[in-house]
Amino acid sequence: MSRESDRLVEVASLIGQRLNGVVKDVVPPEAHEHLLNAQRELLTALFLIYEHQVGARRPGPTAPRKRPPGSRSPRVKRIEID
Repeated sequence: MSRESDRLVEVASLIGQRLNGVVKDVVPPEAHEHLLNAQRELLTALFLIYEHQVGARRPGPTAPRKRPPGSRSPRVKRIEID
């Protein structure tokens, strides 16, 4: 993981700890477990989205080559009707 990802994990962990403290006082114990699971799934999804976006912005060694502007086939083709 990158340094940015580490910082993001720390911030999410801190927010999670604070939310858990507040939720523990208000929410019944049966619902608390469900909320913790939902929080974990949400954080996992956010990290995956973040990592995907960061990876998409970096040019990789397998980046597709761009064609010269004139070598592309036209999007619309005329169809001859008899």
